[in-house]
Amino acid sequence: MEVATSLLLILLGVAAACIAAGILLLGRVPHTGLARFLRVAAWLLVLGGSMVTATIAGLQFMGRLGPAQLWFRAPAFFVAVAILLAVAIWWFQRRFVHPHARLIRYGLPALAVVTVAMLALLQRMDGRSAPISALLPTMRAAAPEISFHEAGGGMRNLSDYQGKVVLVNFWATWCVPCRREMPMLSAAQSEYKDDLVVIYLSLEEPAVLEKFLRKNHFDGVQGRLAKADDYYHAGKIYPLSYLISRDGHVAKRWSGRPAENWLHESIREEL
Repeated sequence: MEVATSLLLILLGVAAACIAAGILLLGRVPHTGLARFLRVAAWLLVLGGSMVTATIAGLQFMGRLGPAQLWFRAPAFFVAVAILLAVAIWWFQRRFVHPHARLIRYGLPALAVVTVAMLALLQRMDGRSAPISALLPTMRAAAPEISFHEAGGGMRNLSDYQGKVVLVNFWATWCVPCRREMPMLSAAQSEYKDDLVVIYLSLEEPAVLEKFLRKNHFDGVQGRLAKADDYYHAGKIYPLSYLISRDGHVAKRWSGRPAENWLHESIREEL
């Protein structure tokens, strides 16, 4: 799922305004009569704004909003973190008038952290999550060598294409997101044909691949892979892509179909 940065920033702005209004109201409403209703409303504003902010940050951290909104690429993530830090500072500095004030001050944040950790663990155990490495910056690490059987040809190596920008795409014929992404990669190959090589790699049997490719044509290099370096997580999740610079370093990696404009911007950065 791709979400525009502008939309996320608008949502965070609304959430921050709700939090600020709630905090301001809590500081001014007395503990009497109708004021209790206002206090409940104020707490709902603070909690609601915080939950929206935490949800946006969590989805970006887990890569659920698309490659362009992955946490280290997304300005909205750092805005969300700043908002949550401000709320945390307010919470720990706030004066509590309650017999169990200490338990409330530290217990509720601890419960929230445990809940988030459990949700993250469940999300990682669903079998469809991207490898953790795909959620981290590549640090432009050197791309390990890949050897594959080119469709209709012999053995080829990734290093054969050094000097060009290379987009390695791991896919499978049964993968619906792969079939949705591949035409976009094919169009990019056609547009940047002099400087870009798109390599589609599958671990499936030759007969399966040949049957699929007879009906579907994608510009680029089709290859069958027996095994790849563990760095690539080949076969663990589909689709999974690596954009490799002219000098053989991993510029970006992502899981799932990216926004078309983001893909083209990423390629042009390496040309």
